[in-house]
Amino acid sequence: MSKIAFFTTYIQYEISKVIGIDTSELDVEMSLNYLGLDSLIAVKLRNKFRKDLELDIPAVKFLEDTNVATLAILVNDLSENADSKIKNDDEWLEGEL
Repeated sequence: MSKIAFFTTYIQYEISKVIGIDTSELDVEMSLNYLGLDSLIAVKLRNKFRKDLELDIPAVKFLEDTNVATLAILVNDLSENADSKIKNDDEWLEGEL
């Protein structure tokens, strides 16, 4: 399973859970605005993603005209940047020691 497929499944599951529908009812291309996501749900999702994925996704990203597939790409990009930042930090630390 690719990272994007993993993130798509994870995001689809978490959004389905907070809005109270079955995962199979949530089309990954469906606008989250159409599903009725509000700022409270966006903050809840942001906190959940921060805890589970150790990534900080601005709550506004959930409120823009976006969908699960777009969010999965964003999360993938953020995770790759986080990985490279960690690697760069490790290299810097090793060089300083």
